[in-house]
Amino acid sequence: MRRKRPKKQERRQRHKKVSGDIGLLDTEKNYMIVVTKDGKLVTLDYNQKTKVTELKETPAKMSDIGLGSAASVEYTQKGDKNFLSKIEFTPAKGE
Repeated sequence: MRRKRPKKQERRQRHKKVSGDIGLLDTEKNYMIVVTKDGKLVTLDYNQKTKVTELKETPAKMSDIGLGSAASVEYTQKGDKNFLSKIEFTPAKGE
């Protein structure tokens, strides 16, 4: 009797999370850099589907985020790029 091979389960890309300050935001090239508390730089790409929320629980746009804003982001890795799927931020003081 032949044994059936288990089907390969598709690997779901798990969302990763990182928190830190926004070190760079380029709204023309659609990417940002988050600087973590330990100084690690995480480069993230985004598009119009990326969910942006100011921590006042109001929808926001990428252009609402200022440098130095504290942020918590979710992203997935696609090849050698990190793709931003969700960001929650608190504006930098003075904004």
